[in-house]
Amino acid sequence: MAEPLKKALFLDRDGTINIDPGYISRPELLELLPGAAAAIRKARDQGYLIAVVSNQSGVGRGLIAPEMLGKIHERLNELLQMQAGARIDYFACCTHRPEDECHCRKPLPRLVYEAQAHLGIDLARSALIGDRLTDIRTGKSAPVGLTVLVRTGDGKEEEGRIAEADQPNPDHVADDLGAAIAWVLKNLNK
Repeated sequence: MAEPLKKALFLDRDGTINIDPGYISRPELLELLPGAAAAIRKARDQGYLIAVVSNQSGVGRGLIAPEMLGKIHERLNELLQMQAGARIDYFACCTHRPEDECHCRKPLPRLVYEAQAHLGIDLARSALIGDRLTDIRTGKSAPVGLTVLVRTGDGKEEEGRIAEADQPNPDHVADDLGAAIAWVLKNLNK
């Protein structure tokens, strides 16, 4: 008998989990947003796997050394562990520039599918949280069970664009990752 599929949270990285100062090129530049580690721990305690799905075009632009991306993610897990005993289960990143016209850059859902295949995830029992409408479009096209726009990072500005005709509507808008995860835990698969 096959193992049942798992539920997960797909999280954008910069502006959602950590402060987004621009291109993070070294691990020591990484700084978590307040409450992010505790929120991720809360989701893990409820049985959710955590997958980061992130566009990291700084690699393709030559602003981030390719070998640094893994070190930055190691540092992210160290900070999450130190602050709340949390961790990310899987990192799926597009390192191409937008003009490369690749098949993995969000809002295309390929990063979600990569994490899904690697971790054995049931998309209908999962959610995507990010600070950009491209994140919401990614979640809708996958499709995951719920999408949440956070007001951290670029989220406040992006929230003002929701009314535009070609923009996707998130299932919810939350002040930060903690509020987003609390809402997902209450509303997903009721």
